[in-house]
Amino acid sequence: MYASETSKHRDVVAAYCTGYGLDIGFGGDPVTPASVRVDMRQPYAHTGAAPVQLGGDCRDLYWFQNDALDYVYSSHVLEDFSESETEPVMREWTRVIRPSGSLILLLPDQARYVEHCKNTGQPHNFQHSVDHFSLEYVLGVAERIGNLNPAAQHPYLGEYSFAVVFTKTAASSAASVDLAELRAQLEVSREKCLALSNERDELTQRLERIERDRAYQLASKARRILRRG
Repeated sequence: MYASETSKHRDVVAAYCTGYGLDIGFGGDPVTPASVRVDMRQPYAHTGAAPVQLGGDCRDLYWFQNDALDYVYSSHVLEDFSESETEPVMREWTRVIRPSGSLILLLPDQARYVEHCKNTGQPHNFQHSVDHFSLEYVLGVAERIGNLNPAAQHPYLGEYSFAVVFTKTAASSAASVDLAELRAQLEVSREKCLALSNERDELTQRLERIERDRAYQLASKARRILRRG
């Protein structure tokens, strides 16, 4: 067990985590006692004794409808996703926050983190996936998402971290992806594919039987002709 990144800067980030919300990737040490604890079913970080309450993939917060929560907090998780995933993950976390609610992110500046590891001999966390991960990078992603207003920024926390707090400015669109509905549609599609696959197999078997019967009939006819000859 080791000290969590949250524990190093709780005095800064916890103040933004009010109401009903999530701590995504809490690793055993939630930002506040009231935060709903979300992590992998078997977290790879062990920074405290608090158990997982919602275990699964944080790219899909299927437990919650649009605009359901006061806040989503996450510490040192977003940088582990590839650059192509950063925006979809932030969109999904934003989806479940109510208008005027908060997305609170405590994250590493990758350049400062690499320098810190070099200076101290601390091993690199090779889960980090974006070489240019920084406050500016996250602000750029938020701008593309469009309904996140940067309400507070803490560019330099400790040796390599920063924090940014976004306020959600508008409700999630009714046209936004309904993951539960998509899962239901996927299941229907799977069933249709299975039915088509079974039908294909049945037709293939019938064709093979016909071809075998035809070959047998042709062979029998040939034998009769030969016997007559």
